[in-house]
Amino acid sequence: MIRIAIGGLRKEEIRKAVKETGGEQVETTISSDFEASKMVQAGKADYYLGACHSGGGAALSVAIGLLGYTKCSTVAKAGGRPRPSEIERLVREGKIAFGMSVEAIEEAVPMIIQSILQSSSIR
Repeated sequence: MIRIAIGGLRKEEIRKAVKETGGEQVETTISSDFEASKMVQAGKADYYLGACHSGGGAALSVAIGLLGYTKCSTVAKAGGRPRPSEIERLVREGKIAFGMSVEAIEEAVPMIIQSILQSSSIR
């Protein structure tokens, strides 16, 4: 079971995309950015997903502060599109917190979850 902590804007939209992609293989918790990041830091969640209007600011600022810059990545900034190969690389590199613009949630979240599930089945 992969545990996903969700913060930022449009949390329910993120949760829906996570569940539609991961089904019974994922468990989600919606919380504030701070609490969701602390869950990952404490090992109570495996990954953090967050969204904001820009994709690079508030979506990850708390996660970067608590988990460290090297564990976090923006996958889709405002006006940009997520790239599956880039997301797969980030997951392989050990990133555990992902930020995106709200406009990219429907496209980015399934890519992230698929990459996480694929990566966890390889281990």
